[in-house]
Amino acid sequence: MHDELHDLITKTAARVRMRDFLWAVGISAGVGLAILFSGLAQWQIVVVGWGAFLAALAVRYRFSSGRVWAEPIQQIVESGLSAQQAEIANLKIARGVAQALPEPLFILDAEGIVELANPAAEKLVGSREIEGRHFATVLRSPDVFEAAETVVNGKKPVTVDFKTTGTVERSCRAFVAPLAAESANARSLVFIRDLTSERRLDEMRQDFIASASHELRTPLASLLGFIETMKGHAKDDPEAQEKFLTIMQSQAERMQRLVADLMSLSRIELNEHVPPRDNLDIADIAKDVVDSFAPLFDQAGAIVDFINEGERSTSIYGERDQIFQVVQNLFDNAVKYGGDPAMIKVRVGRGEAPSLVDEGETGQRAGDSAAQTAGRLGIQVDDLVYLQIRDFGPGIERAALPRLTERFFRVNVERSRKSGGTGLGLAIVKHVMNRHQGGFQIESRLAGGTAFNCYFRAKD
Repeated sequence: MHDELHDLITKTAARVRMRDFLWAVGISAGVGLAILFSGLAQWQIVVVGWGAFLAALAVRYRFSSGRVWAEPIQQIVESGLSAQQAEIANLKIARGVAQALPEPLFILDAEGIVELANPAAEKLVGSREIEGRHFATVLRSPDVFEAAETVVNGKKPVTVDFKTTGTVERSCRAFVAPLAAESANARSLVFIRDLTSERRLDEMRQDFIASASHELRTPLASLLGFIETMKGHAKDDPEAQEKFLTIMQSQAERMQRLVADLMSLSRIELNEHVPPRDNLDIADIAKDVVDSFAPLFDQAGAIVDFINEGERSTSIYGERDQIFQVVQNLFDNAVKYGGDPAMIKVRVGRGEAPSLVDEGETGQRAGDSAAQTAGRLGIQVDDLVYLQIRDFGPGIERAALPRLTERFFRVNVERSRKSGGTGLGLAIVKHVMNRHQGGFQIESRLAGGTAFNCYFRAKD
């Protein structure tokens, strides 16, 4: 490429020299004719003078090679190319560094157009087609965009805290700084740090203390009351002691379950913003839970019907332990509230889960439908995998349906406590589904049972 550029510059210089030579010949001939016609000199003198001038000019061009003419131009061009190559090399290094960063990074031009976005940035906004788009359409955070405009105009770094919208809310901090501040084509760098884990840890600690102090107050008061009674007038009454110890054991076990569920919910919430990546099969997990719950089903007299509908794959990306816990909690709920004896129907398949309406019944719904889940994920309904666990119990009042996934909400408080419930089972299910970017829908009919539908994005 260097030799081609040298030849091009040399040939161009030669053409310029030839054009200048012809112009000099033409102009000198015109001057000679003007002198001749004006009578200032004889034609012989004019011809000799013009010939001498042409000879001198020819000698000058002959011994002044094109290389000499081309060297200044070539030096300028080579200097510019060297600077350009150095800038390209720096840009490649910068892009390589940006690609390797685990945190989202954007580089914007003066108009707010994204010139560079690393993989972490693509993951943050959920799109790979970022570069070339306006920043306001990529990251829907007006505060960050205004900070980028301020940086371009004011040339000073700015830090902004903001939250992303979506299935799972994220708490982030954006550091916006100017690039090439002295250049006419000013750019700004937007570096984003995800603070969700730190914020969730603080919230988890606060929620755990508040929830534990509230829910443990009753069983602790009960235990203290029985202890005082046993130390008092029941001190010498073996029958009363046996009765009170049984109740105390029940209360202690309830506190143990409550603490375990609170810890489980806290762990799920802590990592709720991190999508799981393991390859799982929902049908296999559902079968495993059915097998592990077999003794409980036999003890309760529950009847379980498992149906794997369709021949398409039911594989998803998820975390096995959490999905196992979801199915376990829904089974536990169905056994407790699905009638006496409980009849439970489990379905796994692709697309939309069967509805109570499909069976000629009119049900009430709460939560994300298959269409809503698919629309949020940007896929077709057929690309969803569903897990449905249905009971045929008394059903749930319409007003209570939206609140079922709230912490410690119980439709029947007394019945829930007698059955050992903590009021956290469906809240755990909801947060696990949020982490898996899925949908959770509850459909119920009074005297017709309740269906719990979990929707996941299919792996393929």
